[in-house]
Amino acid sequence: MFLFIQEEGYVPPVWPEEEGMQQKQMHFDFQVSDVPSAVRQAEALGAVRAKAQFGETHFVTMLDPAGHPFCLCAKD
Repeated sequence: MFLFIQEEGYVPPVWPEEEGMQQKQMHFDFQVSDVPSAVRQAEALGAVRAKAQFGETHFVTMLDPAGHPFCLCAKD
């Protein structure tokens, strides 16, 4: 079970991580059968593609509306 709450004074994490900046509190990797389609669906729900990408064609790093990074990964 996961519990999500709003926190007064919340500072979103920085991705990629930087010394002295807020670090990610969690990171999920989701396996999907069609990465481009999953990216479009995530964007429709308010996520944005992270500026820094490291997965080439294997995964895309996204940021949820609160700034938490997560990855949409190709099923092998």
